[in-house]
Amino acid sequence: MKRSISPDPLSSAKLRPKLLHHSQNDDDDDVGAEGNSYCLPYTSSDDHCSFLPVSQPVPTFNYGPGRVSAPLNINIKKYLADACELLKPIILDDEYQSVDIPCTKIYMAVQRACFADADPETVQLHIFGLIEQECEPHLASVLQSLAKQISDDPSVLLPLVYNCWLDFRRKMLFVSDLAMYLTCNEYTLWDGCQKLFHKQLSMTSQLQHQVITAILGLITDERSGKTADNTSHFLKNLMEMFHGLSKDVFEKPFLDSTSKFYAEEAERILQQSDISNYLKYVEGVFHAERKKCREHYFFFAGCCLQLPGVLERQLLEAHLSFLEEGFKLLMDESLIDDLGRMYRLFSREDYLLVYLDCSLRSYILAKGEGARQEGSLHELHTSIDKIWRRCFFEDELLDKTIRDCFERMGLHVPDQWECSED
Repeated sequence: MKRSISPDPLSSAKLRPKLLHHSQNDDDDDVGAEGNSYCLPYTSSDDHCSFLPVSQPVPTFNYGPGRVSAPLNINIKKYLADACELLKPIILDDEYQSVDIPCTKIYMAVQRACFADADPETVQLHIFGLIEQECEPHLASVLQSLAKQISDDPSVLLPLVYNCWLDFRRKMLFVSDLAMYLTCNEYTLWDGCQKLFHKQLSMTSQLQHQVITAILGLITDERSGKTADNTSHFLKNLMEMFHGLSKDVFEKPFLDSTSKFYAEEAERILQQSDISNYLKYVEGVFHAERKKCREHYFFFAGCCLQLPGVLERQLLEAHLSFLEEGFKLLMDESLIDDLGRMYRLFSREDYLLVYLDCSLRSYILAKGEGARQEGSLHELHTSIDKIWRRCFFEDELLDKTIRDCFERMGLHVPDQWECSED
């Protein structure tokens, strides 16, 4: 029977390689690797990794016919021991990824262990217990070895750590594929494997700190336009490596780094730009960071939720005096596009819209005194009403402010909403 495995939820539509299995006869236990090979999983996320020589075809494998039957007086410990012995070299041998795996033997051993127990998920726990017992010390040793090779150059450090993760990931996907077919619960095992990697990485604290610092450096370079085209793909893969990590480990350094970068960038842009160009810059930043959240940072929901607040504080709140003066210039010249852009930025949050409302009130009252003396108060209202409709999207709060200001100066302004209802 042919059976497809669900694609990796973090990769594209390419399917993972599948186990190969030909016969349900007990004699198949002695079948070797020939004709029953299984290359360790390859996913599309392996592509486009800077510095990483990762590229191999995606093979297709078939499961054999139905499950094997098992006698009632079987010994589950024996079958688990058989499965464990076959899985050990895959888990522990760093060079095993290039060698064909005796897939049928492993499949039969794990399958018999499943049938030997009333609850196949118990076998999954036994398999993860093997991974934890055998793989954890090995993984710890590999990461400690990498810690001794720490480099400030991200082009050296990040590929070393990522290759370690990639090797571990491929092996665990192989074991997870077994779990999914035999117990229909792949992701419990896979999540456990991820946590195991994160646990060991966090215990190598200096290495983890250096890796996160290097990733943040890549993000900063990308924001500055200093990186190569394929860095974006590499960065996404690195972020996947940290999926499931405690939010305190990555989230706070990421937000602090973002805040520092845009605080410095805002000062630099302000020295070179007028209000129109600055608003275009800020709108571009919000658009670019929103896109990165979808492509890179979606593994860290907290980062995506708090990122807009960081941008608002550093790009808008920190420069309110400049923006208020700029607002007056835009109003004087009736620059529709820029006023609309300013409204879109400040209407993101209610507290920001209050700033715009105060600026509009100050502008009307300042201009209104001269207009009333010149007898052109009605013309001023017509001009501002036009801006309200075209740039402020008929915002109710700003409409109330406009009516209050002009009525205070003696010009009755009908309620726009009452007129529209009539």
